[in-house]
Amino acid sequence: MLFDLRSPRRRRVIKGVYLFLAVLIGVGLVGFGVGTGGNFGGLLSSAGGGGGTATGQTTLLKALATAEKKAKVSPTDPAAWATVGRSAYVLATLPTNYDSSLGYTTTGHAYLTKLKHAWVSYLSLAPAKPDQQLAAEVVAAFGTPPTGIGDYRTAETAQEIVTENQGTYTQYEYLAYYAYLANELTPGDQAAARAIALAPKSLVKQVKTALTTMRGSAQARIGGATGPSGSTTGTTGATGSTGATG
Repeated sequence: MLFDLRSPRRRRVIKGVYLFLAVLIGVGLVGFGVGTGGNFGGLLSSAGGGGGTATGQTTLLKALATAEKKAKVSPTDPAAWATVGRSAYVLATLPTNYDSSLGYTTTGHAYLTKLKHAWVSYLSLAPAKPDQQLAAEVVAAFGTPPTGIGDYRTAETAQEIVTENQGTYTQYEYLAYYAYLANELTPGDQAAARAIALAPKSLVKQVKTALTTMRGSAQARIGGATGPSGSTTGTTGATGSTGATG
C-alpha cells in the first residue's frame, strides 16, 4: 500500500509527490496574488497603504468598523459583506498579527473570525458575480498553513469560486485538494476527474498520482471508497506499486 514506508522506493515516491504538492500549493498562493510577506502581497497598498504604522492601522480599523456598520444596515447587500471580509483580511495579515514562521496571533485569529462571518454571509446571498479577490483571500487565510489555518471546508467553498472563474486543471487540483482535506470525497473526486481531463497529456500521470495521494490521506481517516480515476482504493492509499492510478 502507498503509505507503507518500509520500501525505500515507496518512500522516494511519497517524498516526490508531497514535494510536488508543496510546490503546487505554493505557486497557487503566489498566483492568487497572496504572496509570502507579512501583508500577503501588497494588499495594504490597495487598501490605502500605511499598514505598518500606527496611523495606518488606525485607518484600517476605521475602515473595518465602517464596513461592519454598513453591513449591519444593509445585511442583504453582498458588496457590503465583501468589504467587511477584505478589510478583516488586511488587518489579519498585518505584520503585527501574522508571522510567516509562527502563524496568526490571537488578534489575527479574531480578524479571521470576522472574515469567516463576512464570507458566510456573503455566500448566503448568492451574488451573481462572486468577488474573486475575496475568494482568493479566503483560500489563503483558511487553507494550508502557514498562510492558512487549516479550515479546509471554508477554503473549499472559496476555491470553488476561484476554480469556476479560472477553469484550469491546476485550480481543479486545488479544489480536489481542499475537498479531500475537508473529507468531502464526492466533490473531491469530481474536481479530480476534471483536473485529469484538463491536464496536458505529459502531466496526466503525475496529476493522478498527486490526487490519489491526497485522497489516500483523507481515506486513512474516514475509510475506503472509490478513487478519483474510478479505481477502488484501500483505507490507507491507492492500489499499485507507486500509488498512481494510471
